[in-house]
Amino acid sequence: MENTTKSVLIVGFNTRPLAFSLKNAGYEVYAVDFFGDLDFYPNVKDSFVLTKELRTDYNSIKDKYSQLLSDFTIKLLKKYPRINYLMIGSGLDDAYIEREAISNEIKDKNYKIKELNNDIETLKMARNIDYVYKILKLHKFKVPFTIPYENLKAYKNNLQFPIIFKKSKSAGGLNVFKIQNHEELLSKSKILEGKEFNPLEWVIQEYIEGIPISCTTISNGIKCEVISINRQIIGEQFLNAPKEFIYCGNIVPAGLPKKDEQIISRISKILTIELELKGINGFDYVLKDHYPYLMEVNPRIPGSIRASEMSFDLNLLDLHIKSFDLDKWYVIKKLISSKKLSGFSTKLIVFAPKEIKKNVISEVNNLEYIHDKSEPNKSILKGEPLCTVLYKGRNLSKSYSMAMEIVNKINQIIEGLP
Repeated sequence: MENTTKSVLIVGFNTRPLAFSLKNAGYEVYAVDFFGDLDFYPNVKDSFVLTKELRTDYNSIKDKYSQLLSDFTIKLLKKYPRINYLMIGSGLDDAYIEREAISNEIKDKNYKIKELNNDIETLKMARNIDYVYKILKLHKFKVPFTIPYENLKAYKNNLQFPIIFKKSKSAGGLNVFKIQNHEELLSKSKILEGKEFNPLEWVIQEYIEGIPISCTTISNGIKCEVISINRQIIGEQFLNAPKEFIYCGNIVPAGLPKKDEQIISRISKILTIELELKGINGFDYVLKDHYPYLMEVNPRIPGSIRASEMSFDLNLLDLHIKSFDLDKWYVIKKLISSKKLSGFSTKLIVFAPKEIKKNVISEVNNLEYIHDKSEPNKSILKGEPLCTVLYKGRNLSKSYSMAMEIVNKINQIIEGLP
């Protein structure tokens, strides 16, 4: 009897949550992953893990992993030419050449695999913040004052500090800096010039002080539903975040007033439809005085996805696959619009505050509610991710406070406290 189980190849910086969800939905999972955490392997049939294949560590390849993800994806496709679906997560958002190499390999070898991603032209539009802001302005929404870095001289006397100096495409909060004055801006740009600094890739933006929020949508390219509105946890010192704006987790849902949720949903839906995004996608905002200012579009499955699944008891990766079939939209719409909140889920990414020895890693892994468990075969260096805490509670306060208790236990283990 022929095996009718559908197979999925997932590619990304951290595919563990996607693999977990897809396996639970009954798919056969293959993956190209950066880390290869302990709890990743039970969910995949076969995989290439960059740090293992290259026998290296996070810091050595963190700046060139896009090319490596692409190369190993092509290698895995050759090994398993009959895989049904390809799903690309984080790590290749702006790597258009690398993504094109994967698509060309599929066409050249005539693989029957279906790509469950936004096409490259759509990605380019979604990641072009100037283009996205023009759409929002046409719909009479407010956007942060933003100028290209190359236009600095024309606006130099009109800047109101603090400002944000960032790469126009800044994944996970990397390459984002809060600048207090002209001297600091000049100093930062000089430092960056020694690191392949391209002024055309950087912008200066008004600093919006408020609550970091994200919104997750699902679409078939024509119609759209909002899955969840989430509180984002950014650059928190208690999680040992190595940089001020680095992504550290979420609380799902955000627990906002209904009026705030309505405008966030409206903006996210308009952008999803106008950009013709498909599948599950994410939008990052800062909520100031109950008004959401869009920071970035993430045209792929966001890092909050597992917390959303837990809070609403839905398998969202299965729905992502179904959203690429127009005939299945009615089922998706019915499930999303009738979803019921079963609890609040808090996701916290804990970074190493110093070098973490192998025996300490093992102790952390033995705690409850720990995910993305690092293998205790070598030390974790300062600033590298150690693990993820994921806790579901009956309300936002309970969920967050219990997740924080687990983080406190981790810190006690790190410090060698009883």
